[in-house]
Amino acid sequence: MTPRRIPKRDDAAGRAYGELRDALLSGVLRPGERIDLGAVAHWLDMSRTPVDHAITRLCTDGLVTVEPYRGTFVRPGDPERFEATAQVLDIVHDAVLAVVGSVLDPAERGRLLDVTSAAAAAAADEAPERHDRWLLLMADLAGRVGNDVLAGEEARLRTLVQHARVGAPPEVLTAHARRRLESLRGPGDRRLGPGLSTAEARPLID
Repeated sequence: MTPRRIPKRDDAAGRAYGELRDALLSGVLRPGERIDLGAVAHWLDMSRTPVDHAITRLCTDGLVTVEPYRGTFVRPGDPERFEATAQVLDIVHDAVLAVVGSVLDPAERGRLLDVTSAAAAAAADEAPERHDRWLLLMADLAGRVGNDVLAGEEARLRTLVQHARVGAPPEVLTAHARRRLESLRGPGDRRLGPGLSTAEARPLID
């Protein structure tokens, strides 16, 4: 007999979570905005139950808040929370580079430095986009480690960083990327492998 496929109960909740998360991180839903859960359910063509489950997850992620008798709101960005979360994400990224950095080929090493440099030198109106490009590259590297726990934690922290930076001054993003670039090109640093020289990295932020 062919086994009967049992549908996952969280399929709809997972889709609602993904759609709402994307709307939050892309700015479609703005910091402080009230989320009409009935309208969300209508938009996603599903009942309120999976939407409520998705909101619970987003509350746990720190992306939304539920205020009794008032409703559900997009949590405002917070520069201080951005700094605190980014510091922890940096530690995770250091662990990623410690594992995969030495096996990157020269082109990949160059791309990592280029993308980090672009984020560090970004103009104010381009900072979030370039910062995202750098974060996604690090996410790709985290996926190569082969450790689901580390990759999952990297994804969780990356989401918090992307959200907390909303409303943060562009120079906060620039300063964060600049610190990362300085750490990657620091003297004696072997995270990107022996093939990277200071001369290769020097022009990137000068």
